[in-house]
Amino acid sequence: MKPRHYLYFILIVLSAAAGCNKNTDPVYVAYTYSGSGTSGDILNLTVNENAGGYTVYNESNKLYVNGSFTVYSGELNGLYKVYTNGAFYYAVEIPGQVFTGNFPSARLFNNLSFGVTQLSDASNPLVAGNYIYMHISNKPVSGSNLNREWGILTIQAGGTWIKQGFCNDTGSMSRLMPDEYTGPVPPLNPPDSGTWTLNSFNHHRLIMQQFNSNDTITGFPCATDSGAVFVMDLGFGHGYLVGMKLLDGGLNRIRGNYGYSDVRNDASTGGGKFSIIDSSNSVAWWRADSYAKVRTGVFGALNQGSVLKNVFYAKNISFCGETVDYYAFVSGPFFMEFQFRDNKFRSYGLGARLP
Repeated sequence: MKPRHYLYFILIVLSAAAGCNKNTDPVYVAYTYSGSGTSGDILNLTVNENAGGYTVYNESNKLYVNGSFTVYSGELNGLYKVYTNGAFYYAVEIPGQVFTGNFPSARLFNNLSFGVTQLSDASNPLVAGNYIYMHISNKPVSGSNLNREWGILTIQAGGTWIKQGFCNDTGSMSRLMPDEYTGPVPPLNPPDSGTWTLNSFNHHRLIMQQFNSNDTITGFPCATDSGAVFVMDLGFGHGYLVGMKLLDGGLNRIRGNYGYSDVRNDASTGGGKFSIIDSSNSVAWWRADSYAKVRTGVFGALNQGSVLKNVFYAKNISFCGETVDYYAFVSGPFFMEFQFRDNKFRSYGLGARLP
């Protein structure tokens, strides 16, 4: 066995006990994740918290990038800080489940990536369900870079999927925000649909076909008893989707501490924490910018969506000196958020619960 292959084998063995389908405390220190970057590249990320290092292999362009990070203590305990190319970037990990960050990942415009553990079982029955997603991409939506797409992705147990997208402004997509959705779940007659099958060589991946396209896309699910996340790589130039599974009843809980890495509409990056710790659902926040300068504040209270119960929102709140509408999406420990200013896209962030 070649040394490099032997090292990869050791990393897989070390992370086996903390696969995405088990609710066990992480024991080992090196984990490997697969997912996507903003450009629509398939990425493999190996992260070693104890050594403070990471490696990214970009399957799409066959390039590698390495780096190091430090871990915050105190109020931002658990958030990773990366210094590279003269700036600070941020990342969040649930060891052995998911990893997300906004540092460069072997392509210039991959400024936000999300991966799930390679030990995830994509055939897990808990993968099936409805996911509220955000489209992570540099492409304009409905003719403008100040628009962004969100929507409902349904993974059906029989090997099919359907998708309905919406936008914050009128155009080629219907204008609707998550708190305004009043229709059925899943939506009736969605415009996008296709099939999925398990990748026989990589069981953490789904091979996904679109009925209205010849492109082959890749799914990366991570499903646990407490929640699920789904990454759908759309191919180079098209970005990817990140979906939070909609749970039944009162299981869509927002309370807790969430770390995140974000990207703004002007391409600047940052990271920090949102903390929802009391019954009023008010939010304490911290955000560090590319100079590692941290700002903090409080806003609230969050309202829960009437139909999409894993959507939480607050309008006309103050964040980093601006007045924005804030949307958060949760599924167990998995988290994402986006913000709009005057109905125009301001930023989006991906993350997870902090320790």
